[in-house]
Amino acid sequence: MTISEEQKVAAVHRLSVMSERHPELKRRVADARLELAAAILAMDAVEERIQAGEKLHSLQEQAAVELAKNAHAQALADLLRGE
Repeated sequence: MTISEEQKVAAVHRLSVMSERHPELKRRVADARLELAAAILAMDAVEERIQAGEKLHSLQEQAAVELAKNAHAQALADLLRGE
């Protein structure tokens, strides 16, 4: 699926409007984004340790990133829908 510039502009507008109307949902999106960033950094740290020769598996960190991605996507969807 290719997203057009018109769709992107519409999304920016919708995010702006809904962020003003629902600041609590905007905060949820920001919190979820922070959780996702922390999970990515944790996964990268484990990957660096693996590259350095430690016998580790990053499955737990990868799962945490997936969960954080899903939580961020849900928070963003809730904001867009005003739910």
